[in-house]
Amino acid sequence: MFGRMMVSALALTGVAYAQTPPSEETAPECTPQPTCAVTAPQSSADRVIYEAAYFTQYNPQNANDMVNQTPGFTLDGGDDRRGFSGAVGNLLIDGLRPSTKSQSLSGILSRIPANQVVRIEVLRGGAVAGDASGQSTLLNIVRTPSAGSGLWEAGFELTGHDDGPAPRGELSYSGRNGQIEYGIGASLFSQHRELPGWRRFYDASDAYLGRADTPSPREFYEVSVTGNLAFPLWGGRVSSNAQIEGFDFHADSDFLFFDAAEAPDLSLLTDFNEGRRGFEVGLNYDRDFGPWQMGLIGLVNRAQYESTEDVELLDEFGALDQTQLQEVTQDTGETIVRGSLARALNARHRIEFGGEAAFNTLDQTLAFTIDDGGGPTPLVIPNSNVLVEEERAELFGSHTWQPAERWTLETRLAWETSTLTFTGEDDESETELSFWKPSMQISRTFGENNQARFRIYRDVGQLDFGDFVSAAGIADALINGGNTGLEPPTSWRAELGTDFRFTGGSALSLTLAYHDITDAEDLVLLSAPNPDEDPFDPDDDFILFDAPGNIGDAELWMLNVNYSTPVSFIPGGRLTVQGYLRESEVIDPVTGDMRTLSYTPESQIEVTFRQDIPSLRFAWGFSAFKQGEFQAYRFNEIDTSEEGPWIDVWAETTALPGNTRLRVWAANAFDGVIERDRRFFAPDRTGGFLRSDVRQRQFAQAPWLIVELSGRF
Repeated sequence: MFGRMMVSALALTGVAYAQTPPSEETAPECTPQPTCAVTAPQSSADRVIYEAAYFTQYNPQNANDMVNQTPGFTLDGGDDRRGFSGAVGNLLIDGLRPSTKSQSLSGILSRIPANQVVRIEVLRGGAVAGDASGQSTLLNIVRTPSAGSGLWEAGFELTGHDDGPAPRGELSYSGRNGQIEYGIGASLFSQHRELPGWRRFYDASDAYLGRADTPSPREFYEVSVTGNLAFPLWGGRVSSNAQIEGFDFHADSDFLFFDAAEAPDLSLLTDFNEGRRGFEVGLNYDRDFGPWQMGLIGLVNRAQYESTEDVELLDEFGALDQTQLQEVTQDTGETIVRGSLARALNARHRIEFGGEAAFNTLDQTLAFTIDDGGGPTPLVIPNSNVLVEEERAELFGSHTWQPAERWTLETRLAWETSTLTFTGEDDESETELSFWKPSMQISRTFGENNQARFRIYRDVGQLDFGDFVSAAGIADALINGGNTGLEPPTSWRAELGTDFRFTGGSALSLTLAYHDITDAEDLVLLSAPNPDEDPFDPDDDFILFDAPGNIGDAELWMLNVNYSTPVSFIPGGRLTVQGYLRESEVIDPVTGDMRTLSYTPESQIEVTFRQDIPSLRFAWGFSAFKQGEFQAYRFNEIDTSEEGPWIDVWAETTALPGNTRLRVWAANAFDGVIERDRRFFAPDRTGGFLRSDVRQRQFAQAPWLIVELSGRF
C-alpha cells in the first residue's frame, strides 16, 4: 500500500515495499554510445525525476556514481544534528532512510549496483514537509523490485612512501526478490603518505629565533563488513542493517629543532598509534493500521578506541633527556529507540507524531607519565578520566497543509529533555536540559520547475562527547581540554531557499540563512588545582587550559550555493560549483571585542568538471577544493589555519571487456599546502604580543597516483 512509504513523514513513491505485487519497472541497460538516448529530467511541483537512462552518459557502476551526477543536489550526512532523523542525512532508499548512523551515505550508495536503480527523485517542498531531519531537499533512490548482482573494486594509491602502494578494494552483492531483500559487502581502504613540514619561530619584534623540521610518515588502514536483510513480518516489514568496522593509524611525527644560528638544539621524537573497533545494528519495522502508518526504529552501536603516544626528548648532543607516554582508552555506546504514527486527514492535510529515546555513553581513561631518568612519574591532566552518560527523550508532532496546488505549509513542534551525568576524578555532577523546538516552513512552486521556501525554527546544537574529556596535545605543548560544564548551543534560525531547474539541464540551489545563537560554543579558559605546585611559586598553584565552552550570544550569516550546468562549448561537459560564505560575530570573553566564532571557516568552494566522450567510452575531469582560513581563540593565543587548494585530475575508460571501468587520478596535482600561524600573548590576549610560531606542511610527493579498476557481476 502507498501508505507504508510514508512512515518517515514523507509523501514518497511506493515502488519497493507494497503488499500488492511490485511493478515490473527495471533499470534499462544502456552502454553509452552515440545512439543511446539521454532522458531529460521530469519535474512536478515537489519532485524532479531523473530516470536511469539520464545517467547512462556517465556509465555509472553504482548508485553513488549516479548521485554525484544529479544536478543541484549535495549529499548531506547531517552529522551536526541531534537525534536519529537529524543525523542520517538527506538520503532515502525506496522511500525509507537506512537504519544506520555509522555507515556513510556514499558508502551505502556504492554498494547499490547502477543496474538496480530505476530512477532518482529529488524531493522538495510538500514532498519533504514534516520530515524530522530538517533537510530542505531529500534524494530518493528507487530500485528494481527484483535483482541480484554484485560490485567489485580494486586499486591502490602510490605516493612514494617507503611502505609502497596502499591497497584499496570493495566487494558486495545484493539481491531483491519481491518482498525479500539481502546484501553483504566488505571493504578495505588504506593510505601510505608522508607529510613533512617546517616551523619557524619569531619573537615579538619579528626577530628569527630558530626552526624545526617535522618529517611525518604515516599509515592508515580501515576495514568494514556490512550486511542488510529485509522481509515481511506480522503484516508489516522488517529492515535491518549491520556493520563491523575498525581502523588503525600510525604516525612518526618527529621534531628536529635548530637555533637561530642553525645549530642543533633538541629533538622531540614521537611514535603515535591509534585504533578503533566497533559494530552497529539497526532495525526498522513499518506497518499500516487502517489509515495510520507506523514506523519503529531501533539502533545500537558500540566502539572501543585506543591510542598511545610515546615520546623521546633528546638534547642538542642527541642524548636521551626525557621520555613521555600518553595512553588513552575510550569506550562509547549509543542506543536509540524511535516510533512514529502518521496519517493523511484528507487530500490537503497530514499529521505525524511520535517520540525518541536514547542512551549515550563515553568512558575515557587516560594515563600520562614522564620519565627524567628516575622512573615514570604520573602527570595529572584535568578532566581526563571521566564517564559521561546521557539519557535523552524527545516528543514531536507535525502538521502539513497544502492550501493550494503550489503552496505547502508545514508546522512542527518538538520537546526534548536530557540528563547528563559525569563521574570522574575531577567531577561528580549532573546536568538537566530541556528545550522546545518549534518550526514553520512555507514553500511555493513557480514556473514549471522552480521552487522557493522560507523556514523559521529553533535548533539545538549537537553535543560531541569528546568535548567533555581532556588529553595532552604533546606536539602543540598544550592541553586539549574537556569541559563537563559545556551545554548545547541553541539558536533561532531563518532560511530563505530557492531551487531553480533551467531548460537545458542546469540547476541552481541557493540558501540564505541567519542564526541567532544563544550559549554559543567556543573555547573558554578553565583552571584546575596543580598537584605538583611549587610552594615558592605563586603562579604555579593552578593548571590553566582551554576547553570547549559556552561564551554567550552570537550571530551567523550563511549563503549556500550549488550550481550545475552543461558546458555548451565542450560537448559532453558539465561544470558544478558548490560552496558557502559565512560571517559570524560574537563578543570575545577575554578581550571584550567583537570577533568571529572559533573553527568557523569564512568560505568554502568546490569546483568539479567532467567531460564524457561516449563514442570513445572515455571521460576525464578535475575537482578543486578550497576552504577559507579559520581561527581558534585560546586564552593566550590566536591560532589561524588554512589549507589547499586541493586539486585532483582524473581520466577513465570503459572500453574494456565486460564494461569494466579503469580510472586513474593525479591527486593533489598542484601541491596543496597546509598552513598554520600561532600567535602568543602574555599573560593573555589582553596583554602584549609575545611570539609567533609559523608552520607549513606539504605532501612529500605531488601529485600522487591512484589507480582503480571496478565492475559488476
